[in-house]
Amino acid sequence: MSLRHQHPWMLRNISAGLLFSGGMALLPAYLLQEDLLVRFVQVLFFGWCARRAGKRLQWVYFLTIIATITLFHLLIPSGRVLATFGTFRITRGGLEVGLFKALTVVGLVFISLASVRADLRLPGRAGALAGKIFWSFEQIMERRGQMEPRRLLASGDELLLGVYQELLSRGEVPADTGARKGTARRSSIPGHVVVFCIVAAQWGLLLGRFR
Repeated sequence: MSLRHQHPWMLRNISAGLLFSGGMALLPAYLLQEDLLVRFVQVLFFGWCARRAGKRLQWVYFLTIIATITLFHLLIPSGRVLATFGTFRITRGGLEVGLFKALTVVGLVFISLASVRADLRLPGRAGALAGKIFWSFEQIMERRGQMEPRRLLASGDELLLGVYQELLSRGEVPADTGARKGTARRSSIPGHVVVFCIVAAQWGLLLGRFR
C-alpha cells in the first residue's frame, strides 16, 4: 500500500527499520501463545495495526480462511460433543484447535502487513532485492486506477510493464519519492516507546501464563 495511505503519526515518528524490528521481536511471543482468547484479541489488535499502517484488509477473505481451517479440524472429533448434525459432530477440542490455528495464520498475515513498509531498506543484495519488491508493489497499488474493467488483462499488462520499465531505467530503488520524503529516517522517542510497549505487551501476555 502506498505510504500516503498510512497514518501520518506513524510515518513521522516510526522508521521502517524500527517497525520491522518490532514485528520480528514480538513474533516469538505471538507464536508461543496458547490461550485462545488471548489469540483472538491479538488478531484483532494486529488487524487494527495493519489498518493504521495503511493496508486494506479483505475481511471476507480472512473469514473464509478461518472457516475453512476450522471446518477441517472439526472433521477430526476431539473432546466433548457440543452439537450433532446427522453423522457430523462438532466437538469442543476440534473447534478450539481449528479456531486457534486459523487465527494464528491470520494474525501472522496481519503482523507482516503492519511491520513491513514500502520504504524499508535491508542491507546486502537480498535487502536491495527486497527493497525493489516493496517499491514495485507500492507503485502497482498507487497506479491500480489505470486498470480498465473492459480490458482488464491488457490494462493490467500495461501497468506491470510500465512499473518494470521504470524500475530498469532507475537502476536502483528510488528512495526519495514524494511519499518517502515525509517518512522518519530515525524514530522519535514517542515512536520507540509505542513500539516497545506493543512488543512488551505480547511478551507480558505470554509470560503471565506461566505465573
